[in-house]
Amino acid sequence: MRPPMSHDHLFLKACRRQPVERIPVWMMRQAGRYQPSYRAVREKVGFLELCRSPELIAQVTASPIDEFGFDAAILFSDILIHLPAMGLDLTFEKGEKGKGDGGPKIANPVRTRSDIEALRIPEPARDLPYVLDGIRAIQRVLAGRVPLIGFVGGPFTVASYAVEGGSQGFTRLKTMLYADPMGAHALFRKLTDAAIVQLQAQIEAGAQAVQIFESWLGELSREDLEEFVFPHLARIAEAVAGKGVPRILFSTGTSTHLAGMARLGYDVISVDWRIPIAEARAQVPGLALQGNLDSTMLLGPREPLLARVRAILEAAGHQPGYIFNLGHGIQPPTPSENVRATVEAVHAFRP
Repeated sequence: MRPPMSHDHLFLKACRRQPVERIPVWMMRQAGRYQPSYRAVREKVGFLELCRSPELIAQVTASPIDEFGFDAAILFSDILIHLPAMGLDLTFEKGEKGKGDGGPKIANPVRTRSDIEALRIPEPARDLPYVLDGIRAIQRVLAGRVPLIGFVGGPFTVASYAVEGGSQGFTRLKTMLYADPMGAHALFRKLTDAAIVQLQAQIEAGAQAVQIFESWLGELSREDLEEFVFPHLARIAEAVAGKGVPRILFSTGTSTHLAGMARLGYDVISVDWRIPIAEARAQVPGLALQGNLDSTMLLGPREPLLARVRAILEAAGHQPGYIFNLGHGIQPPTPSENVRATVEAVHAFRP
């Protein structure tokens, strides 16, 4: 049974393009290695162990809310967490001490049509109970202070890891599009089905918004996006359309494809730093926008960082439907003081 949900949270109102008294802010990877509190947890447990512990999921998800006052929390998990349930042998390589995690590795990557046919669609209650229990635990810890965002990886992005065997590029997957388009569609259909069942289960468990991470769409041409990716993303949006939660589509390197993305059925489109926010808004009338700050700016001096934050707010914040965020995730070396200063600057701005 889903917990009661307040529609008055700033973040949820902004997703629905309703007027807000101030701009809401959250940041992708806001729970992560830049935080001393997160590093203390990771000294004790491996990454997958953390992702499979509801109590630790709740702890690390809530910590940036407590530390920085973000206006939304996002489930701590991974876009590949369901791949073992689909039949793939997923591990995360151990990084050098003090330098965080290594990348994902898949020992039996998807390379043939029979590999695709062998993939199983996960049953979240059976295969991913720790994710759903983690959402319930997060809601107990948050106690209604801010909304919780659930998420999954989009089919192309998850396929890039499943086919390449890790984070080694896109050559095999892109070759599959041209050499075996029917096989590529079969793979994307399975990964889309897996995304849908996870999102539906996360919403039932208490997620109040959902984000689809299609991080690597910028690798594809418009023709390939329209043939291989957009139909599957539209099906995901449609599958959760009646659940009453905002749907956010995240990608990078897609500034030239915003108009096409706006037709897929999402409520919020994330934009990276490659396009001025005012130009992005003109291309997606009727939708909310999220993002636009280059996360690298958080690594530099405070003065240019806050000047850029103010410029984005001035450009985007004078009409409803904007959520301040980064164009990608917080980078591990980021000083926490810069994160705090950015949040405070957004909170102080009045449209």
